[in-house]
Amino acid sequence: MQKDAQVTVVGKVFRPNRLKVLALNRVLGEYFRLVKWYLGFNSKSKSFLHENGYEGAKRLFNLNTALIQTARDKAVEILKSFEENRNENSILRLKRISIRFDKRCYGFSKTTNVLTPYWLTLSLNRRERISLPIIFGEKQKQRIEEAFRGEWKFTTVEMVKRNGEWYAHFVLSKTIELPDEAETIIAIDRGEHTLATAVAILKSNPEKPMKGQFWRGGEIKRIRGLYSHIRRKLQEKYRVGKIKELKGRERRKVKQQLHMIANKIIAYAKQFPKPLIVMENLNGIRRKFKKSKNLNRRFHSLPFRKLQAIVEYKALLNGIEVKYLTKKYVKNTSKTCHRCGHVAQVKGREFRCPRCGLTYNRDLNACINIAHALTRGMGWRSREPREPAYVSGGVKLQANAGSSRL
Repeated sequence: MQKDAQVTVVGKVFRPNRLKVLALNRVLGEYFRLVKWYLGFNSKSKSFLHENGYEGAKRLFNLNTALIQTARDKAVEILKSFEENRNENSILRLKRISIRFDKRCYGFSKTTNVLTPYWLTLSLNRRERISLPIIFGEKQKQRIEEAFRGEWKFTTVEMVKRNGEWYAHFVLSKTIELPDEAETIIAIDRGEHTLATAVAILKSNPEKPMKGQFWRGGEIKRIRGLYSHIRRKLQEKYRVGKIKELKGRERRKVKQQLHMIANKIIAYAKQFPKPLIVMENLNGIRRKFKKSKNLNRRFHSLPFRKLQAIVEYKALLNGIEVKYLTKKYVKNTSKTCHRCGHVAQVKGREFRCPRCGLTYNRDLNACINIAHALTRGMGWRSREPREPAYVSGGVKLQANAGSSRL
């Protein structure tokens, strides 16, 4: 089985002259107005927008026809994302945007220029083209060189303006070979106490979970708490500009921690033969989570979906397939006994089943239920829960919930 993987490589526009900056700023303003114009149709159909808006967009906006089409696509993506994540009484407000160039309106080449060998040429409209020198960090440069060698394909470039500087986000893609059939299911659960929990289920022995592991995300919680405290102090002093500056710094530090955790999750999965990662689909989770004020704040500050996205793309690069299960298949995972299927109330960090006597870490129990939801559909195990198991004398079997190796 084959699947396309994408990575984004970020380069900085190096010392562009004044005329080129003015041209980019003008196109950014025109592109922003065009996307808002397309959003006014309130349609998620690209064909509808093309039929009813393309000719009008060409008359009203001084942009390359390829940019008009990428603006249409961006409008559709923005509207879909808004409707998937909207809260009650929320209104769509477009504050900023990046300019998307596809293969029809950009060129990227490597030269012998001493200043920088990488040059990006952008077609802004029928009469205007500009060339920009691009510089990369070491890791980004390695990926770009791989693309020039043919290991990756150049697809689109997003031109992003941030703090007065321009950056080029190159989207690269390549086809990855995935195993036709998995031999290990790696289930990953998320939670407020433990950011991520993983457990492995082998096809050769699907009833016995293997090597449960936890990633608590303590450093992410510390960073979020620290910057929340700093923001409150700055708000008291009306330092709005400083608050915006800290927001970017906090986001970068959290992202670094997420990449570190994702790398550990992938290393865990690669221990097993032909792994497949399964996670819950988290769409709408924040709207449904309503607890105390402090718990809501802590829960909503944890970047669950971002971690899933990073795990997904890193897994794909390593030839590991990722699947998502909806709530239809994974209801009450932390309250359901993975051994007998009984649903019970959970207090604290331990799950105790009153029916079969299982005592288990609640996060691991939820993780195993996620894995079983998939393995039943794959025919690895019976669709019916196992019968409660008892030992002689009426004493119920227990599992050691404190061990990471089950």
